[in-house]
Parts: sequence; structure tokens; C-alpha cells
Amino acid sequence: MKIGNQKINKFLEELGNSSPTPGGGAVAALVGAMAASLVEMVANLTIGKKGYEKQQKDIEILRYKAIKAKNELLELADEDVLAFNQVMAAYKSKDKNRIREALVYAIKIPGRTVKLSKDVAELAKEISKIGNKNAFSDAKSALHLAKAAVESAKENIKINKVALKSLNS
Repeated sequence: MKIGNQKINKFLEELGNSSPTPGGGAVAALVGAMAASLVEMVANLTIGKKGYEKQQKDIEILRYKAIKAKNELLELADEDVLAFNQVMAAYKSKDKNRIREALVYAIKIPGRTVKLSKDVAELAKEISKIGNKNAFSDAKSALHLAKAAVESAKENIKINKVALKSLNS
């Protein structure tokens, strides 16, 4: 079942069980999506509000970008699970080329999470400046979550690069 379609309790149950998936990479993407959702929320709390008329176009653009990033990050959460499963299947096959390809893919997915989460962090910074001041803490929370998503995804990149390097040596 797609991560984005699960109830949070079900996801947390799966996360905490003895299966390696979903794992840190999926969580990084999901945290990035949560950050994007907070940016979207702040935008929605700003659009049409008195005192923010001059920023409406900019806020609408931020909202659109946040929604787009959220959807892409949700897809990456699922792709991370697939990437991990491909790596495991490749190792079982003992085919070095297949392992190499799977590891490269497993590096690419969190790389996209890093990029998108950095984008979300920028959206959060911007919305914290021009968005509804009553939701300032939500914008700052979005920023912190986006940064956490970046750092978490980087950890997955590191571990897969180590595996790729040892395969090539």
C-alpha cells in the first residue's frame, strides 16, 4: 500500500516492526512532505486575509510549489521502499552489475529528496516572511522539518555510496 494512502497509526506500526521497510529514506521523504504541507497551510491561512492583499500572488505561487513538492516527496517515500527492495534482490542475485545499478538508483532517490526538501526549506523561509504572522511558528516548523529531511536523506546517500565504493574495489 502506498505510504501516502495509509493512516498514520498503520504507517508507524509498519515503521516500528522488524521489516527494514519503510525505513529512514521513506521517513525523510515523508518529513519533507509534512514540511511542504505546513507551508501550504500557512499559505491557505494567508490567502484572502486582510492585511496580506499585496502578497496574494506570491503566496499563491508558494502554495502551488508546496503542493507540488508535497506530492513528489510522497512519491519518493514509496520509491525509497522500492529502491531498498531492488538492492536486496540484487545482492541475493550476486550479479555485480545488477547490484551496482540498484545502488545507483538507491542513491538517486534520496538525492531527489534532498533537493526537494531544500526547495521546501526555501519556501518555508519565504512564507515565514510574508505569510500570516499568526502562523509564523508553523512556517518555522516547516523549515526545521525540511532541514531534518535533508539531513536524513543524506545519511541514506552516504551508506549507499559506501556500499557502491566497496563493490567497485
